[in-house]
Amino acid sequence: MRVKILAGLAVLLALIAAGGVYGWVQLSQPIPPIVAATSFPTSLTVEGEPPALPWPSQGAAAVAVPEIGIVGTSGPKTPRPIASIAKVMTAYLVLTDHPLAPREPGPTVGVTAEDVRIFEADLADGQSVVPVVAGEQLTEYQLLQALLLPSGNNIADLLAKWDAGSREAFVAKMNAKAGEMGMSSTRFADASGYSPQTVSTATDLIILGQAAMREPVFAEIVAQQEAAIPVAERIFNVNTDLGRGGNIGIKTGSTPEAGACFMFAARRTVNDREMVLVGAVLDQPQLSDAFARSSDIAAAAARGVRMSRVLDTSTVVGTYAAPWGPKVDAMPAENVDFLAWPGMAVSVEAQLDPIEAPLQSGDRVGLLSLKLGDQSKTVELVASGSIPSPGRTWRLLRPLRELGVVSSTAGAANR
Repeated sequence: MRVKILAGLAVLLALIAAGGVYGWVQLSQPIPPIVAATSFPTSLTVEGEPPALPWPSQGAAAVAVPEIGIVGTSGPKTPRPIASIAKVMTAYLVLTDHPLAPREPGPTVGVTAEDVRIFEADLADGQSVVPVVAGEQLTEYQLLQALLLPSGNNIADLLAKWDAGSREAFVAKMNAKAGEMGMSSTRFADASGYSPQTVSTATDLIILGQAAMREPVFAEIVAQQEAAIPVAERIFNVNTDLGRGGNIGIKTGSTPEAGACFMFAARRTVNDREMVLVGAVLDQPQLSDAFARSSDIAAAAARGVRMSRVLDTSTVVGTYAAPWGPKVDAMPAENVDFLAWPGMAVSVEAQLDPIEAPLQSGDRVGLLSLKLGDQSKTVELVASGSIPSPGRTWRLLRPLRELGVVSSTAGAANR
């Protein structure tokens, strides 16, 4: 009998020991991180109906607002001749290669007999020219004035040779720069734009116009009504609309193939802030039509821009569901407002981190990045509630739960 009792006690002690080991193992097992479930979109749409803009009845046009980007386009997107608007790239490239400070004259360039021959040939062909004589000395700043104000085709060639050694080499640089800037629908065949093979689109030209207006010397020159240079003496800006309706530049263009064109910059009040809008109007009957349409488009675009809430703190970006029951949402820690155009898309990138219990309400669980035009904002995502650590019973029953022996919520209480 005593032997049987001792054997029974041994079995009982072994079971107790085994249970203790099992419990110790299960209670010491790490709890795996909780991964969020989300179907949050990669873009959000700015609320509201986009306002109608007063587009021209023919040709093509586009307009962009600082910080936002292009807010509207009209007409076919196929490349078309752009006439003397090409000189904006000529000036931009020269200033990139030979930078100037505002009102700095820069290096002096001598006029050669070949430059005079080009002037005479262009004059005989009825092109827009600026008179030059052999031996004349012009500064880089004066040459840029002669290029951009009266729109001298011969000056474009002179600058091309001075910068790159030949007109052909300069045109190659123009096309390389266009590609570098993302102007995928643009092709330059000459430095002046007189060739109908020099083509672009209104949207490509906005890229160029915005870049050029960031050059202080370029912006300074295109805002001048007139200038004085040797030989030609007094030269005048072909942009006769300058100073009206916020017009502060940029460049006109006109040929039989291109029609009347205008790349414009207009200073307007946008959402109580003064900004410079850039646009392009191509293939109009007359320059006066291009001026009128650009003024109307800039004014309407400025009125359509507003400060919009693109994200608020009530937005659920993702959900964390603990296997032992509690659920919490990941939500933005702050609101996000952007200067926006109704109907535009805001790009979104969510980063939801795996979390570990215990989690407190307001703890950081990830990041959300938003971008619209030049505006960007990254906000923290925080937990909408708390997730306690799982209870002892849940931990002990975990193997049985994984085998399907007990329900998934059995022992969820933290006790």
